[in-house]
Parts: sequence; structure tokens; C-alpha cells
Amino acid sequence: MPASYCAIVQRPAHGGGAVLLHDVLDDAELGIRVLHGDPAMLERPVLRTCTTDMPDPTRYVSAGSLVFSGLVWRASAEDSDLFVKHLARVGVTALAAGEALLGEVPEDVVAACARHRLPLLSVPADVPFSRIIERMTARMSGARMDRLQNGLARQRRLLEAVADGRSIGDLLDRTAQEFGAQAWLLTATGVPLAGAAPLDDDIVDRLVAAALSAERLPHATADYTVLSVGGGLRDRTSCWLLVVRHTGDARADCLEAFRELATVAALDRVRRDERRRTAWDAGDSSGLVSTAAATFDSGRPLVAVVARRVSHDDRAAAATAERLRALRDSLCDALPGCVSALDGDRVVLTVAGDADEVHSVLRRRLARVVPALERTRLRVGTSATCTLGSLAGAVATATALATDDGDIREPVSVRTAAMDSAAELFSAVPDRLRHDFAQRILGPVLDHDLSTDSGLLSTLEVFLACSGSWRRTAERIHVHLNTVRYRIGKVEKLTGRDLSQIDDRLDVYLALRMLQVQEA
Repeated sequence: MPASYCAIVQRPAHGGGAVLLHDVLDDAELGIRVLHGDPAMLERPVLRTCTTDMPDPTRYVSAGSLVFSGLVWRASAEDSDLFVKHLARVGVTALAAGEALLGEVPEDVVAACARHRLPLLSVPADVPFSRIIERMTARMSGARMDRLQNGLARQRRLLEAVADGRSIGDLLDRTAQEFGAQAWLLTATGVPLAGAAPLDDDIVDRLVAAALSAERLPHATADYTVLSVGGGLRDRTSCWLLVVRHTGDARADCLEAFRELATVAALDRVRRDERRRTAWDAGDSSGLVSTAAATFDSGRPLVAVVARRVSHDDRAAAATAERLRALRDSLCDALPGCVSALDGDRVVLTVAGDADEVHSVLRRRLARVVPALERTRLRVGTSATCTLGSLAGAVATATALATDDGDIREPVSVRTAAMDSAAELFSAVPDRLRHDFAQRILGPVLDHDLSTDSGLLSTLEVFLACSGSWRRTAERIHVHLNTVRYRIGKVEKLTGRDLSQIDDRLDVYLALRMLQVQEA
């Protein structure tokens, strides 16, 4: 029966948190070749080595393993795909296939590794697996105690700095200076929380997309490595990322130091989240408008934003408590300085600024979280620029935009209220004036309906939606044509408006829209 065994790999002498896969290739005498794997894949850590030739290796390997196999299990291409699929599902680092049995590594094994994105190494027939493992262990043992002592000293310095009140930005700058690197702490929306000179937006787009798409972190490119902060977060749309731009010579030591810093940053995030939740609880209890009034000056230009997260297939609400919290986190990260509240399955925000600028910022920053949406979509509406006096109407406008899915198929849709209709123009009018306007025109109709339940207002709404067609209105509400004529005549008498005249009809239409905004 094929044998299996596993050995723990010690840390390397160069100071990294684990052996990196490319370290296995450094010994030219072994003659190991890469059959599949790009430079980023070769940066994967090797935590242990396992040797197995079981057709189903799942029980004998674990995440982070370099798996050696003599390919005894292979009888067909289907066997190769199944074996590699098992390895990839477990999360092993790579497969090292021996050439001794078959004379070479078959193409179907190479194809399976490419298909499942698993690095593949080829071990020459005259090189036993045990020799490779022995050399790896010997190479790593020399400076292990020095590394341990250096790591403990570094951790102690970090914790002392935190206790002294140093910010995560200070610690980030200090660590980057120590290793001659550059580093940034980013949200999933690409907003910098701390770090060096600003990153180019295009670089942020690429790094965040790659990190959120990666099966595991760290994710490495030629110049950058992206580390996770608080890896226990389940919804990656609101995660934090630590981006490091390093020099090749100090890369391993540098990354180990930043891994330790990422742990400290995770603690900093917990404290920030606690403060944010406390502010949210206070804001939710007092209402968005009240919170905004306490935050922004009365004449300051504001924009209302409403967002929903819906399912990919049927657009039904996908608002679990965790997803709502993550959505709120993402939006507050994307729009620093905003105030927010929950409204059912929606997140409602107010932020100071210009409507066009807010719309542009949201489109770019929310597009970055697309890889983490997990078969859901974001539907976002933004209002025209308003003030505190017209904020309620602006929220209603943004809500309508976020709720109306239409035929939108993009994973993230950010729709804005352009001032191209009278109704949208009225949304910028202070709430009190809109209320007075609606009551002055339709108040008698509301009072009549309240006392007689005669349905005048609902008939009026359908009549206007049918462009004043008596017949279509009667068909829509399932009443006789004469009933429609009587009800509309009663509306004209109560309002003093002639609905056959365009000016009067516009007054009534706008008043009706204002009532609908108030009810929303």
C-alpha cells in the first residue's frame, strides 16, 4: 500500500515566517524544476512537508504543505485531476512530483495543476525525497534562535508603543523605515488609513482586486505583498489590508515584521469598530436627520446616499445582520466623515460635499469590493446636493434610486439624481415647504377620503399615471367609466383645479409626488 508521512518544517535562516516555495529551488544540486507556477505562487510559504501516494490524499496532507508524490496513484488523466483537486481543496502550498516511476511528469498532471492553480515541481529520478527534506531542514536550523529572539524583541517594542499611545500610523512608518520599505493600511474600498505617500488609484485597484480574489493571503506580486488584517473577518467587503512594497534583499525579514504589525493593526481595528458601533447605536436611536443636524452646519451642502445588498439571482434582499454591518462599514470607509443609519435592509448615509463628487468617489471605491460580493450585488442611490432643510426629501430620492433595480445587471450600481425633472427639482426644496404645498392643494381630498373612504386620491394617482385617459383608468381600478368621471370631477371641485389644463394638472401632480415622498 502506498505510504504517507508528514514532517514539520522549521523557519528559514533568512528570517521569514516560513520557508517560501522558491527556497526549495535554490539548491542547484537537487535539480528541481518548476513545471507550473508564476512568481506570486512561488512566494507561498511551506509550513511542512508531506509524502503520499494515496489516490485520495486528503487525510494525509494539510494546509501549507509541500506534498511529495511518486505518482503511484496515476493510471489516467482523470486520476490526475482528482488528486490535484483534493490537494487544492485542502490548501496545500505545492505538489512536488517525482520522475522515477514514469520517467517524467505527465502532461495531464501539469494541466491539472494549472487548472486548479497549484504550483508543480518536478523532482529528478535520482533525487530521493528524503534528501530534499534533509537539506531543507539543515538550511533552516542555523539562525532559528536568533530569529525567535529578534521576533520577541520586535513584538515587545510594538506592544510597548501601543501602550504608550502610539498610533498605528506611527508604527507603520517606523517599521517601514526600519526595513527600507513602503507600507499602507487600506480598507477594502481602497481608502488609506495610514501609510506612505498616496498610492496611485490604478495600483490600488489592482492590489485590492487581487487580494479580494485570492484564495488565501498574503498575496504577492513582483513589487508588493498584501497581508490580511484581522483574518477572522468573514465578509471581505469590509476587511483591512496591509500593503508592503519591499526591496528584494530584505523581503523575508520585512514580511515577518509586517505580519506582526498586522496583528497589532487588528487590535486597533477592534477598538475602532467598538467606537463606531457606539456612535451607530446613538445615531440609530435619534434618527439620521437629527444626527446630521448635530454633525453638519445648517447651510453646508450635503448628499444623501442609500444602499442595498441584493442577491445575484433574484435580487431579493441579501441583508443578513453580518452583511448589513459589512455594507455599513464599507460605505463609511468609502465616505469618511459621513453619518449613517439603518432603514430595514438599507443603509442610509449623509455626507458633506458635492453630489457629482460623491457619486464619482462611490463608483470607484465600491467597484473595488466586487470580488468579495459572493453572488450578491450592491444597489446605491445618491441624491442631488441638498441642505439639512431638504435632507428628508433627498433621502427619499436616493431610496427610490437604490430600490428601483430596473434592468441593471452590474455587480455594483451607483445611480444619481440628476436635476432633469420638476419632481427631482422639488426634492431639493425644504421639507416644510413641500409639505405645505401638498397640503394646500390636496388637503381637502385627503380629508374627504378620510371621512368617506371614497378613494379619490388613489383614483387621481391612476388617472395621472394613465395620462388622463378615462377608459384606461377605469380598466386599471376595475370601476365603471362614469365612476371615474365622478371621482375626478369631485377632485377638481375640492382642489379648485381643472385637470384638463396643463398648469393645474402639473400642480396636482407635484402635490401628489410630494405626498408620496413624505410617506416614503
